[in-house]
Amino acid sequence: MSTDPLLGEGYETHRIELGVDEEGPLVATLIHRDAGSTRTADAPRPPVLLMHGWSDYVLDRGLMEHLGRRGHDVWGLDLRKHGRSLLPGQTATEIDHLSRYDAEIGTSLRIIGRDRPPVLLAHSTGGLTAALWAQRNPGTVAGLALNSPWLEMHLGPVTRALAQVPVRMLAERLRERPILPAGSDHIARASHRDFGGAYDYDLALKPPGGHPFPAVTLNAIIDGQRRLAAAGPLAIPVLVLHADRSRIGPRFSEQMRRSDSVLNVRTLATAAAALSPQVRIEAVPGARHDVFLSDADARARSIDLLDEWLETSFPRTPTMGASAHAEDPRAPLQAPSGEEPPDDR
Repeated sequence: MSTDPLLGEGYETHRIELGVDEEGPLVATLIHRDAGSTRTADAPRPPVLLMHGWSDYVLDRGLMEHLGRRGHDVWGLDLRKHGRSLLPGQTATEIDHLSRYDAEIGTSLRIIGRDRPPVLLAHSTGGLTAALWAQRNPGTVAGLALNSPWLEMHLGPVTRALAQVPVRMLAERLRERPILPAGSDHIARASHRDFGGAYDYDLALKPPGGHPFPAVTLNAIIDGQRRLAAAGPLAIPVLVLHADRSRIGPRFSEQMRRSDSVLNVRTLATAAAALSPQVRIEAVPGARHDVFLSDADARARSIDLLDEWLETSFPRTPTMGASAHAEDPRAPLQAPSGEEPPDDR
């Protein structure tokens, strides 16, 4: 373990070795919040494992501190070829099947403790990956808290079905080469301090326009969405948070500051409704694609909804309140000072 240079003091990282592929060694990075100052409860709350989205990394120290103060053992996972786990010479975000991530997720859960199933708090593509893990590995997680999960393509399952074969054929030919043009910088313009937003994060690890989108990665996502739609409902509590409206387009508009500029929230919510009989879906007014990187009011509302769901889904004996000097989780992020895929493709 070593101190995490991105989140700073109080956070340690553990390197997970994953073997090699055509581009060389593979690693994932497990981040852990030091629980030394966490107030414990008579009945402990479940651990929480954060998972990032595509072209992203675990970055929200304020949210992690907040969850820790509420009694959760807090972890984060940078998947292979993302964020802290991206090695020189690798194609960022490249993956040919989402089940490849089972290796780092499974190792992370073993480190957290086999007798302590966590809640997976996962964003966007990470939400799809987390839901697929829970489907394939029942009993390993206590619940899912999904932040704008990419459960379906923008125009719904019919569009996904039509795209499936041509995308797969392109992926076989292009492999790790990009399949989509460079993305927009709408998210960064709405959220990052360098563009007039309120938050500070590493633009090399979470680029304004995203990394080039590998063909195999898009094929893996479409395949994962198909598999999830065909699977039965989960037998665990699920929370889905998303923006109350979408504003998607090539040009930035001020409305994108308080909208999802990446996903269609209607198709997202429709797909989310099938996840579990215990699913709770909340549209957060004014939220962006990452509801926790939204304006202060939408961030606060998202955190309140997460707290309420965790409290009601995993109740415990009341404990002492948080310290009066605790970090405000609703404040802007600050830079710190210091297994093989299944055969039935």
